Amino acid sequence: MMNRLKIIFALLLLFFCCSVKAQTGNEKEIDRQFKLALNFYETKNYKDALELFNRLIKNYPLNSKTTAAFLFKGKTLLQLKKYDEAVAALNQFLNIYMGSKYTDEARMVITKCYLEEGKYADAFQELNMIVASDNSAYTRQAESLAEQLGQNYLTPEQLRSFYENSDSEKLKPFLLLLLGKVYLNLGNSAEGLKVLSEVQNIYPDTKESSEAKEFYNAFRNKNFTSASALIGVMLPLFANNTADKKTPAEEILEGIKFAASQFNKNHKEKIGLIIRDTKRDKDKIKEIANEFEGMPSLKTVIGPAFSDEVLAAADAFNGSNIKIISPTATDNDLAQFNNNIYQANPSFAIRGKTMADYVFYVENKKKMGVINSGTGYSTKLAEAFINEFEKLGGMVLSHQVYPSNSVEITKQISKMLPFANSLEGLYAPISDSKEATVILSSLVLDSLYIPLFGNQDWFLAKGMETSTTLSNNLLMTSDYFIDFSDPKFMELSKKFFRETNHDLNRNVLYGYDTAEYLLQILYQSKNDPEKIKQLMDSGKAVDGIHNNILFDENHVNKSLNIIRYNNGVYRLIQRYNSVN
Repeated sequence: MMNRLKIIFALLLLFFCCSVKAQTGNEKEIDRQFKLALNFYETKNYKDALELFNRLIKNYPLNSKTTAAFLFKGKTLLQLKKYDEAVAALNQFLNIYMGSKYTDEARMVITKCYLEEGKYADAFQELNMIVASDNSAYTRQAESLAEQLGQNYLTPEQLRSFYENSDSEKLKPFLLLLLGKVYLNLGNSAEGLKVLSEVQNIYPDTKESSEAKEFYNAFRNKNFTSASALIGVMLPLFANNTADKKTPAEEILEGIKFAASQFNKNHKEKIGLIIRDTKRDKDKIKEIANEFEGMPSLKTVIGPAFSDEVLAAADAFNGSNIKIISPTATDNDLAQFNNNIYQANPSFAIRGKTMADYVFYVENKKKMGVINSGTGYSTKLAEAFINEFEKLGGMVLSHQVYPSNSVEITKQISKMLPFANSLEGLYAPISDSKEATVILSSLVLDSLYIPLFGNQDWFLAKGMETSTTLSNNLLMTSDYFIDFSDPKFMELSKKFFRETNHDLNRNVLYGYDTAEYLLQILYQSKNDPEKIKQLMDSGKAVDGIHNNILFDENHVNKSLNIIRYNNGVYRLIQRYNSVN
């Protein structure tokens, strides 16, 4: 029995020795072939190098040399300009050998392939993965190369997308900082400074936050001190979840920035923009007010957008000499809470008053009827119209009010019929375009065919063609009207699209015209606060694209478009200023 065990042990020992000898022989052969392949690669004999690297990968078990051979296969294919094959081979390597010490180097080779092919976004994506890794040597190299790519080949929209789609807390501050730098390099200082502020607020304890602060301060000191004036902009710039659609406030901001850029191109003395997000928050508006009041060159502000925000701004800027112009707020009496508040968009009171002036003086109507719903802003329009019309010496023979959401108003119309022979027209302001159809059908039903006067909500009315006798007698006021065939508009629209890749729409023009007005005021006043106020309060008029701007004694724009409807076409009659 003992002899049998000795024989078995001897056989096992012999097998082990032979196996070790064979393995050692394989390692030596792998070593020899790898060195030979590497020599071919270094002497630029890429064809023979590729053949040997492929042989090592296919014929030998996994070890450090075969893993390296996989990497060098990709490098060799890169040198042979077989970029797609190189990327495929290296991606295969990354899938098989996840966690390999060669991972970042493999990604760097893939990056070089994409760069050679001009696939800059793909190259940037690979660099992002390296930046997010823990290999500091490759991270620094990747950051440098990624910054060059971002600055020279990628758009802000692409960078924003990379940032929003990343889940790496190491990568995200780098991407956001890069986005801010790109905006500054493109000349979009407002957006660039805003993004640099985001880096500091969102990632306060990172190296990117420190760099963002240095960039922010350096840029402001360099650029804002050289500006002859600064305009503050405060709008509710809510985060936009739809990539291809901007919010109204963002569109207003685009118009403001475009006006400023056009002005600065044509003037030696530059005017800068300081843009802040109100977030529809009173405390935020107070914070912005404190910041703006600490900027000596800032004498005017565009914004806020909504009436409640304007009231908050009136309180926050109380005691300040900064002039605040809202491009869109429409509530009455906003300026009474602060003598430095101005409304570039006519208030409801001005709209009703202007229509009364136009009807009385231009249309020569002295006896009118008024009909409106009991809720919504149509009540404010009707009240302003009646007060002004009677003040001028006109007579409102019948004023009827119908419940909102009414589907028929025959009862109210029937009360007007006794005055049918005396009525020279009917003012019918509406808060909902559906009310227009109800008014038209009820007038037709009672055969009350008289000239109609309305507000801009009639633009959206349906069924106008079914009552042409009435609708073709419709005249209305509107705070905007665009003549798309106007050469001035066409040229401006082309320039705007070239710079922004967006259309020049209604919201953009609210911002553009307000900024254009203010830029002219600042230029003429040389940024002197007293002269700014004198020019604005003097009723200086500036012709706009969507409407003109000139302020009355209450600091409200008193210009409106008078528009006539006829057979499906809206035509501008004139831009009319209400009588003080």
